[in-house]
Amino acid sequence: AFLPEKVTCQGLGLLSAGQFPGSASLPDAGQGSAFSPTDEVVLKFEMGHVRARNLAYDTLPVLIHGNGPTKLQLNYLGNYIPRFWTFETGCTVCDEGLRSLKGIGVRLGTVVLGVAPVPSYSLLCPHPQEQHHRAQVEQFLTEHGDKYQSVKLVGPEVRMANAEARNMGADLCRQDRTCTYYFSVDADVALTEPDSLQLLIEQNKNVIAPLVTRHGRLWSNFWGALSADGYYARSEDYVDIVQGRRVGVWNVPYISNIYLIKGSILRAELLHPDLFHHSKLDADMAFCANIRQQEVFMFLTNRHTFGHLLSLDNYQTTHLHSDLWEVFSNPEDWKEKYIHEDYTKALAGKLVETPCPDVYWFPIFTEAACDELVEEMEHFGQWSLGDNKDTRIQGGYENVPTIDIHMNQINFEREWHKFLVEYIAPLTEKLYPGYYTKAQFDLAFVVRYKPDEQPSLMPHHDASTFTVNIALNRVGEDYEGGGCRFLRYNCSIRAPRKGWALMHPGRLTHYHEGLPTTRGTRYIAVSFVDP
Repeated sequence: AFLPEKVTCQGLGLLSAGQFPGSASLPDAGQGSAFSPTDEVVLKFEMGHVRARNLAYDTLPVLIHGNGPTKLQLNYLGNYIPRFWTFETGCTVCDEGLRSLKGIGVRLGTVVLGVAPVPSYSLLCPHPQEQHHRAQVEQFLTEHGDKYQSVKLVGPEVRMANAEARNMGADLCRQDRTCTYYFSVDADVALTEPDSLQLLIEQNKNVIAPLVTRHGRLWSNFWGALSADGYYARSEDYVDIVQGRRVGVWNVPYISNIYLIKGSILRAELLHPDLFHHSKLDADMAFCANIRQQEVFMFLTNRHTFGHLLSLDNYQTTHLHSDLWEVFSNPEDWKEKYIHEDYTKALAGKLVETPCPDVYWFPIFTEAACDELVEEMEHFGQWSLGDNKDTRIQGGYENVPTIDIHMNQINFEREWHKFLVEYIAPLTEKLYPGYYTKAQFDLAFVVRYKPDEQPSLMPHHDASTFTVNIALNRVGEDYEGGGCRFLRYNCSIRAPRKGWALMHPGRLTHYHEGLPTTRGTRYIAVSFVDP
């Protein structure tokens, strides 16, 4: 076999067909013309066939032997040679040795799910390292804890280091003879394939990771090669694997973020309880170094779209709902969580209503967006008094006061502007042909209406070219009454839909008033755009 289970190495020895005697011993590292550094050995793709090419001597060796660190290069070559993967056939061995799960039911055994760093499917071991995550984890356990065979929560008060927490998760599986798999998932992994665990188990590898990348980036959870000092080096096939131009199951030297390990391998080759310490390496690199040292192969599969990586480098933890602030760092995830599923229909002109002249009504926010924005404002709690004196605005005088909190009071104006540019501006330009906007604003705020506080709003013009008014809760459930009346047209909208926006001209034509809220509390998000 091209890739034996164990290889001892120091350099690549190459013999071409013309050099191959009846009984040949390969030269030691550095001896003879057959020895070549690994960067001089490349793949040569032929029709339905792959060979190694010695660039230094322009030969096609029939025998390849490696010593020392070059065993990783052997692993790389073994992903292709001789017919494991070709451009004509794709992966020819990916379906070999699969484990069928059809009809297996509960006989699958126990899977320990380690969620790190926030760390087990049947056994769950969450490890929130920040106090900020404690409430989220506890809420999850309240709602879903009974779906697990057992739960072990290690909170931030334990002050357990990253490597120790990961060792603990793996050891839970190692010590349980019924544990068939250990599934480690970091907090920055967003799995979108519901059958991810099943697909990984079916691939039947000792250690395997699904490919996950950052949206629109080459950043991923694997390395195709290592540098001389054991850090990242880009392999020739890295970009093609990340971008899906080469699809298969790949033997790689480094995986991170999410991976599945057989329980049997944790109780054999990976028996040592300290997998996540190695010299001065970070926990993820130490883990891979220890696995390589035990001569256990790590595989990566990109045969399916499993999910993606979140960018958490600038994640804020000072808010009640910090995901609201992720519109820059994780725009696709922000859109999925907060933008209404029918927004694209509105953008295509298929779901825009005109309840009053030049007033447009369309879906924009999800339930989560509405609820979290309201909760964020109530958590902040510094509502204005609803009088004309207002030190928050230029001049200190508000002609038409409301009880509200401005977006800049919660340091959200930059993110709100991004939302207006990305989602409101395109609709504006479609609904008001010939008008183009950069969605600038001086005032954007959440208003609260209550019968015993401020039930309504006097007739007024808005200080804007156009205004966006988003209903944040539901009439008939959260409050009674409310709505908006445009006096010039004698036209009222009395049942605003949660998550839907009203967009209308601000100055001159659309003189309007807020109708009385008679019960409960009504919330709206208002933006005066292009003042």
